[in-house]
Amino acid sequence: MRNFLKLLLISIFMLPLSVALAKNTVPATNSPVVGLVERLLPGYESQFIFEVISTGKDKDYFELSSSGSKIKITGNNPVSVSAGLNWYLKYYCNCSFSFCKDQLELPKKLPLLKEKIRKETKLIYNFYMNYCTFGYTTPFWDWERWEREIDLMALNGINTPMAMVGVEVVWRNTLRRFGYTDREIKEFLCGPVYFPWFLMANMEKLGGPLPDEWFDRQVVLQRKILKRMREFGMRPVFQAFFGMVPNSLKEKYPDAKIADQGLWQSFKRPEILLSTDSLFARMSRVWYQEYEKLFGRTDCFAGDLFHEGGISEGLDVPQIARGVQAKMMEYEPNAIWFIQAWGDNPQNELLSGLDKRHTIIVDLSAEYWTRWKERKGFNGFPWIWSHVTDYGGNIGLHGRLDAIAKGSLDGRSDPVASASMIGIGAVPEGIEVNPIAFDLANEMRWREEAVDVEEWVAKYARRRYNTEDENIEKAWNIFYRTVYGTYENHRRPSESVFCAQPSLKGDLITASAWNQCKIYYDPQLYAKGVAYLLESSEELERKETYQFDVVDMVRQYLADLGRDAYARIVQAYRNKERKILAEQSERFLELMKDQDKLLSSYNHFFVGRWLDLARSASQIKKHQDLYEKNARQLIGTWSEENTMLRDYAHKEWGGMLKDYYYPRWKAYLDYLSASLDGKDLPEPDSFLEERKWIESHNRYTFVQVDAVKVAKELFGKYYSD
Repeated sequence: MRNFLKLLLISIFMLPLSVALAKNTVPATNSPVVGLVERLLPGYESQFIFEVISTGKDKDYFELSSSGSKIKITGNNPVSVSAGLNWYLKYYCNCSFSFCKDQLELPKKLPLLKEKIRKETKLIYNFYMNYCTFGYTTPFWDWERWEREIDLMALNGINTPMAMVGVEVVWRNTLRRFGYTDREIKEFLCGPVYFPWFLMANMEKLGGPLPDEWFDRQVVLQRKILKRMREFGMRPVFQAFFGMVPNSLKEKYPDAKIADQGLWQSFKRPEILLSTDSLFARMSRVWYQEYEKLFGRTDCFAGDLFHEGGISEGLDVPQIARGVQAKMMEYEPNAIWFIQAWGDNPQNELLSGLDKRHTIIVDLSAEYWTRWKERKGFNGFPWIWSHVTDYGGNIGLHGRLDAIAKGSLDGRSDPVASASMIGIGAVPEGIEVNPIAFDLANEMRWREEAVDVEEWVAKYARRRYNTEDENIEKAWNIFYRTVYGTYENHRRPSESVFCAQPSLKGDLITASAWNQCKIYYDPQLYAKGVAYLLESSEELERKETYQFDVVDMVRQYLADLGRDAYARIVQAYRNKERKILAEQSERFLELMKDQDKLLSSYNHFFVGRWLDLARSASQIKKHQDLYEKNARQLIGTWSEENTMLRDYAHKEWGGMLKDYYYPRWKAYLDYLSASLDGKDLPEPDSFLEERKWIESHNRYTFVQVDAVKVAKELFGKYYSD
């Protein structure tokens, strides 16, 4: 009887959601998958047969088989077919795709399959990206980089990606129709890297004003992005109109019902136009009209009332939420509202006003918290299990692999929450880090049984470098048991103390608020794993995946040594041991210089890459300067003021270590030395110097060197077994 009721519940709330999915499925054509092969595996197109065959069931599937001398891959839509292609390449060709380099060493003739392989899933949504990703990673991407990312989305079975590029143009066009001048609009909109927090109703105007060329650039780029997403049958998620409006709107419409939202951190939030006001209906209608004019239609929308605070006291929250959804559905009857579960949001009071058939809760950071379980599957609302893994675009090694492998399976088997679990997702604040975590998480959508993570990691290592090497297997087994372990209270990557604000806080020192520099694993065991990895350098040093990982793993090793040197500095100062303080200060600063040398040897970990990307968004110097300042400020002080957000997006990158982090540590360690000598000096405050770096436009030029050689030399300098 319980199973019957469970199936009945699933069928009731999933019907409109699955109907909406079918509505957006592209015609049965193989062109997008063939195009993907042409881009990633040129010359192999003729060895595949791709077929899109919809079963009409509420499941995604793919099948792998041999057809004569070719590999046949069938699925219910192009994304499923692409996921099948990835499965074949991973498990039958030992290949690896990621945003941290590929390994695609294929035989001229692809291996045939002895038997048919079929994978299917009832998790019909694979959600991707976080608002913050559009600030910490993607704001200056061009079409080439977006094309690459969409290919990776398809290969990983992602069918519901956030698509926030160009939303500033929707805002401009909408506000023009309500009496705003272009100058007033630009005073409202944020700069390129701050749009995530603008869209989450956290702030106005930081990083602006935007030049006219930016709007034109974003429209062209978003249209290319959406064209490709739709070719694959993906359902792009647009920004909903949920009532967020400029604080200045009340001056133009003094009779409108507008609710003040207070502050987010130190920033004045945009206000909320209540959905019960007639002006809301007008603005909502214009919003969706302008979106469609620019970018066509979708039935997936995101947006959060009262995200990370906001003021809801005295408001009829259920009625407001109901009104937002009603206008969304007035525009698109099959609309789905995706809402972030973060902290206490969305509160049950808000959910009580919504239609379950047109709402999906994306449970952020389910690899750490279990809100979905504590809230009993969000009281029957459809929900998506998702992992964040990366915060602020920080680059520390991190990925709670056991939690990722187990979490979505727990959701699917929970006696209460499983009835409304409808998908899986990856919602990182930043990407291009820790590819293993994303590889495993996306694969879990197609797995119904528990995974032996140790064995899975061994296979990952083999396909990462296309080798069966005892040293590599030992190395990655150790990485799984150290940096990629699942520890209590370890939600975010352990931060590098090199990027921390200098202090004598000891174990409590952090690079950013809401995190820690604490190392949860055994650093000596981790170092042994790095030693094993480097043992195979002669055979693997030409492989891009190996080069990337060697630099990243040695970087973590040097950061761990820095943590140890820092602890000794604190102890020496407290014990008034001048000689030890001098020795450990010298060691710490030398480690920072060596870390900078290592990370400057590989462009992915070099600050010039990020800054050049920002400047490449324009050919006009004053606009380049604006974009570069956005890029520098976000990874530095975050804003103009000294707030808790300072260094939240810190980057342990070559060039930045030398010019941004090293000077403040040098000044602080000199201060400690002088203090022990009895000199009464003020504690140094590096904020003004950091602001000078942000305002500057010095160029960082990458010089190609042998990064593996540099990594080996630096590791050998410090390591002894």
